[in-house]
Amino acid sequence: MTSHEPTLPLGNRVFHRPPSRTASQTFHQTPPRSWPRQNITQTPNAAASPRDVSEPAFKKQKVDDTARSLGKGTGRDIAELSFDQTIGTRVALPVVAADNKIDNDSKKERQIHQPPLLPRRPVRDSYRTTPHHGRALAIERAARRDVVLTKPYVPEPPSFAPRFHDAGPADFFPWAGNHPEDALNELTTKSGFFDKSPNSQSEMATARGSVWSSLKHKSGLQILSSLFVNALEQRQAHGTITATSTFKPPPRVTLTDTKREAWLRDLANPSIPLRRLSRTIPHGIRGKILLDHCLSKDIPTLRAVWLAKCVGANEIRAFKRKGTGGVFTVGGEAKWIKDWTINVEQYLEGIIATCGTSEWRAKIDYGLRLASHLYWEHLLDQDQYLNWVTSSLRDCDLDTLPIWLLVTQIHQQELLQHRQRGKLLAEAVLGHLQKASLPSTREIYGAVLGQITRFVKTIMHLAPGCFLLPGRWDEYQELVRECLNDDELRLLSCFETLSKRNANLRKRSPVQKGQLQSTCRDRIIEQLDRSYTDHNFAKIAGACLRLTHNHDLLVRTCVEWSASAYRYGLFRTYAAARLLRIWSRRGVELQQPILNFLTARPNPVGSRKPDVYKLLAELISSKHLSVGKYLQWLMARGTLLGRPESLRDGPYDVSLLFELPLQGLASHVLNLRETLLSSLGVSHEHESNMVHTVKAKLADQIPDFFPPQNTTQSSATSDIEYSTLSQTIKSSIARWIRQTLILRLQVLNEASSDAEDHNRPIVDSVNSRPDLITLEQFQTLRSIFEEIGEFAVLADFLNLLSTEVQGSVLTAVADTINHYFDIFDSIGAADDLFQNLCHQQEDAPGHELIEKGFLESLVDLGCRLPRAAQEIPRLRKELSMYAPKPSVAACSPISDTMVEAIQSSEPAFADEMDQVLTNGTTMDDPTLSRVFARIIAQLEKSVLGLEYSILRFSQILVRLRGFAPKTFDTLLLERLQSWLQSDSRPKLSRIVPPMICSKIISLKTVVNAIAQNLNIEGSQRHKNLLALDALDLVAEAHCERMLIVDYRRYRLLDQLHRLERTAPNSLLTIVGVVIQASTSTDLMTQSQAKRHVESSAVRSLLRNLLLQRPGTGKGAEQALGSFFLNASTVKVVGGLLHKEHVTSSDSGLSTKILKLLDDISDFNMPLARVELKTVLDSAVEPPEVSNRILSEILVKRARTSTAGRIELWACLVSELSVSQAAAVRDKAESELLSRALRDMTLMSIENRTGDLHLIVEAAAFSVPYTETSPILDQISDGLATLVASSQLEKHQLDRPETDPLFQFIDVILRLLTIHQTTIQHPKFSQNTLYQIIMPLALLLIHPLLTSHLNLSNQLSDALSLLSDSLSDDNRSRCIRALRDYHQTRDPRLRFIFGYAETVEKEWLQLVTKSTPAANETKTEGAAATSTSTLPYPLRRWEMMQDATPVATENDTSLSLTLFGARKSVL
Repeated sequence: MTSHEPTLPLGNRVFHRPPSRTASQTFHQTPPRSWPRQNITQTPNAAASPRDVSEPAFKKQKVDDTARSLGKGTGRDIAELSFDQTIGTRVALPVVAADNKIDNDSKKERQIHQPPLLPRRPVRDSYRTTPHHGRALAIERAARRDVVLTKPYVPEPPSFAPRFHDAGPADFFPWAGNHPEDALNELTTKSGFFDKSPNSQSEMATARGSVWSSLKHKSGLQILSSLFVNALEQRQAHGTITATSTFKPPPRVTLTDTKREAWLRDLANPSIPLRRLSRTIPHGIRGKILLDHCLSKDIPTLRAVWLAKCVGANEIRAFKRKGTGGVFTVGGEAKWIKDWTINVEQYLEGIIATCGTSEWRAKIDYGLRLASHLYWEHLLDQDQYLNWVTSSLRDCDLDTLPIWLLVTQIHQQELLQHRQRGKLLAEAVLGHLQKASLPSTREIYGAVLGQITRFVKTIMHLAPGCFLLPGRWDEYQELVRECLNDDELRLLSCFETLSKRNANLRKRSPVQKGQLQSTCRDRIIEQLDRSYTDHNFAKIAGACLRLTHNHDLLVRTCVEWSASAYRYGLFRTYAAARLLRIWSRRGVELQQPILNFLTARPNPVGSRKPDVYKLLAELISSKHLSVGKYLQWLMARGTLLGRPESLRDGPYDVSLLFELPLQGLASHVLNLRETLLSSLGVSHEHESNMVHTVKAKLADQIPDFFPPQNTTQSSATSDIEYSTLSQTIKSSIARWIRQTLILRLQVLNEASSDAEDHNRPIVDSVNSRPDLITLEQFQTLRSIFEEIGEFAVLADFLNLLSTEVQGSVLTAVADTINHYFDIFDSIGAADDLFQNLCHQQEDAPGHELIEKGFLESLVDLGCRLPRAAQEIPRLRKELSMYAPKPSVAACSPISDTMVEAIQSSEPAFADEMDQVLTNGTTMDDPTLSRVFARIIAQLEKSVLGLEYSILRFSQILVRLRGFAPKTFDTLLLERLQSWLQSDSRPKLSRIVPPMICSKIISLKTVVNAIAQNLNIEGSQRHKNLLALDALDLVAEAHCERMLIVDYRRYRLLDQLHRLERTAPNSLLTIVGVVIQASTSTDLMTQSQAKRHVESSAVRSLLRNLLLQRPGTGKGAEQALGSFFLNASTVKVVGGLLHKEHVTSSDSGLSTKILKLLDDISDFNMPLARVELKTVLDSAVEPPEVSNRILSEILVKRARTSTAGRIELWACLVSELSVSQAAAVRDKAESELLSRALRDMTLMSIENRTGDLHLIVEAAAFSVPYTETSPILDQISDGLATLVASSQLEKHQLDRPETDPLFQFIDVILRLLTIHQTTIQHPKFSQNTLYQIIMPLALLLIHPLLTSHLNLSNQLSDALSLLSDSLSDDNRSRCIRALRDYHQTRDPRLRFIFGYAETVEKEWLQLVTKSTPAANETKTEGAAATSTSTLPYPLRRWEMMQDATPVATENDTSLSLTLFGARKSVL
């Protein structure tokens, strides 16, 4: 029979346990049980009673129906206790109504006659039902057959039972016959039962009387202290746990399927304690089956981990029992853990594969939670599991990427704390970022792209070193930058740092041939070259300023670019002046950088002094350069002391004194200049006399324009060449011409005004305008401006004329502006000139004053100006008014009869055909074909005649094209192909230019057609003649100057100049065939080809093709290199490509290479590469000898040259062949390493190698992909020498960066990074790699590098790159070596080598004490005992709670006696 105490009120108040029986207590008989006994469950939050746990099952008596009724139901329908009757049982039972309802009358009666001992528990009336209904429900439940019990019945306390703090439920002792409460005696009958007998002694008084006598004397405090110490000693002696560990994993028992399922259901029930389940666990639950059971039964995660530990501990102990111990046991255990890890991986893959099914989210949540707990409990092979996560992320597609990103983010801390896995993870994420960013997938996978972007930011924040990918950073750099927002300043700074670190490693890494990283100066030059196609100078100036903050480099590069002989175009001077003015307005100082340029020694290679003086004169004229400061600077330097007059042709800083423009200078500045000239023995009167002489010559040349000049030196005027004059004289003459025009204009205006005031007839303005200047005078003055190069003054000159002249002079003005459009646009005058011409055309009174050629030029000029687009339709409409009108307004078709009636003689044919085409309005295609054939036949006959005849027929073809443009273009292309394929074709340079000027065909179309025919297999002689004919047509564009005779001629010039950018490959094909023809056996063909290749026009063409095509010059070099097939061809081309460098064929190989190295510059690098190729290929020495000569010369010259020159040579080396570059690299590496090691050993800088490493890095592409390298063995020996030397022991923290020790480390890092291809070879010696990495790791943590962060960061990056090639065994070897050096706590080393913050088994140590032997004498002060520590490995699989069914004081896997643990005292 079971008893239950009345409900105790819960709360914070203290209460005593009531007696279980009284004499007056009564109870109501409870009805029979109405539920099965096995459904009674323990209170979830209640601990098992000690008695309930300790008593075996066979001693527990079965309770009757009354006892079984306790705890059944909802726990809410328990009525009050009734104490009206007294019975001889041991406990009063609570009354439970069968119908869950208590009669109100009886309730009131009990309340009146017998108040309850304890307060009433609250009840809910809503759960009460009628008596009959409740009884029927109880009978129905009693009749129901339940599942057969699989364990003995154990009574459990009800869930609503009141509980004491640590004693379990109040008074719950099932009747068994042997409990003290079951024995009735007089005391229990009268007073009830108590757990403890009441203490008869009463302590009502104080203990002061008995204690004070011992404490009041002097030793009382010591006695009290001894008392406390003894108490603590007794507590320590009796409370320390001394029992051995009783831990044993739960045993496995084979159960039936029903019992196994029941056990698993109990495991899934959190209310069933694990100690009850740990008696036995089912056998056969392991691996993936275990995980599937956990998922299907929803076993709580911690309980599932407990089950996994139980199974794993038994499996591992089984290995120990079966094996022979030692290595075999460890190997079997490791294999089982790997297999278990694979099961977990397959378990997760199976859940992920069911994505989209029902309850998938709950499954994946449970699976990830369970796998994560297994990982964090160290129940998996962590390396294998993390590698699986990384590889799965890498191999998945974009559809499953989100779930794998989730798995990865769970373990991101572990994945990113080591370089080996972090690099693979970064590559995988960036690969998916690249795929998701494609235009075809960006919109579909927008959400996935957002997740990848956030994860990229996370990696960059936690472990930026994982993005050290020098080989692929250029591919991913822009994608990573797009992931960052502009307000994320920290991430942006990290991104910039990563870019620099990758660029540094990439610059030193083996790159492909020709991929040497460009310098800042190269990028500035590239931006300046954009001005050839884009005249947006504000944009170019801003781009250059963003490239560098070194204003001296910026200004110097711009000045050199404007004056370089390897850049074409007169506009460069004015473009450079405009850029410098823009920079000056943006805060860039020009004075000092220009003065630094003037003092540079030697002068820049290929720099033209007249162009430099012209640029400086433009800056002086605009007040951006101070002449006074220049003169003061010149005097302060003392440059003029003891210098002869020949300084006029000397350095820039002195010769500029003779080239200064004098207009606008203050008088004291002019006086200072005259004084300085006098100190050199030069009279300023010489310049004045020369100016007067030139003026006199011009007055004699154009007497009607200039006023007469008084001079006595007329005999010498005819010998003056305007181009050789100084810039001072040129400026004076140009401004004098402009002033003369202004004076003439004033005279004419005054004459007109005076005539109007005196009422005299005014000369018609139309007739008066030619008197200002005639066409012949204009052409003469224009040629003078062209010779002296004063185009800024010419722009003013044309601006004055554009508003005052008409007729042919106005047409000539428009032609001039069109021809020099680049110059005038660079000056900034093109828009104003165009607007003046447009106003002049609008203000003209009639068409008779405006020529058709003027309108054509004006339309072409407007098409080149972006801001003139609105004027083009109006001008085209005006131009259409000049077209001939037919005499008959009605439709007049042209028939074959009209064509046949035309005379065949040339003059009559042209006139009659012109008349027919003028009067006709329509023409069918057959008639047009016959008319076209007759016109072309007459055109071919007139090729040998006058140019006017060819131009006349071109105009007729223009009219013919208007009838059917598409048909006409097809016929013309067919005719052009027939000319090119025929040996008896007309000369192209005669027949094609008129057609180009008439705009019926473009020069690009002609050149591409010629190149196409040259690439077709055929007669070589025919190809040679065709190429020579084509070169005659093209070469005219490269003359120094071409006069504009006809208003149409500038169109040909313009297309010829643009041809280099629009059809470079076709031009290269033509030039290549001509170069080959120069070695032809046909003497006539050979003579013509040599004449062409030796001409300045072809030299200029080749130079421009190589230099003026940014980004495509490499293709031109390769195309030209394919034509250098034999020594004779090289001899013809040798020295042709370099303007100032003409190599003698008789000089030796060394002389040629030395001369080439001296003449190389940033502007002629493509020319120098082609030149070096021809020199090496045409050498008479064997290739090995020539390569050795080249390497020796480069290494020798690099010792004494500046860094700028070595950078140029490095660019030259980067384009050599692999064998040539390898020879140079081997020589440079040996020299660099030996001298650096010698300097480090001797601690001197006498043998510095300068910037020889630049040549080594440029030749890095020649490093072979082999398994060995002698230089790496030398590096290993050098590092061993460094670590073993005493230099590190004598370190000083304030050593400069130029210290030989730091120089040696820098050289080592550069060489190691260059030879990455060898180190990454699978068969490379891991022992050599270990001998390289370990000294570098020790250097990284040495205090010497703490004050040199730059070198320390470079060393860390190099180690990260080297560690990627380490094998797992050598990685562990490095970790053990670092642990021996006690250097395992550096975070950089942990990231590089991939070990935890504390090495495995290091964090827990077992301390053992040893006592010295009796015969050993103790030294004074020595300890009596010594301690030693050993790593104590943890058995992770046995770290579980509630492993035994009975709790003992030391039942843990890790014995508590090892820690001196004590029992807890309540």
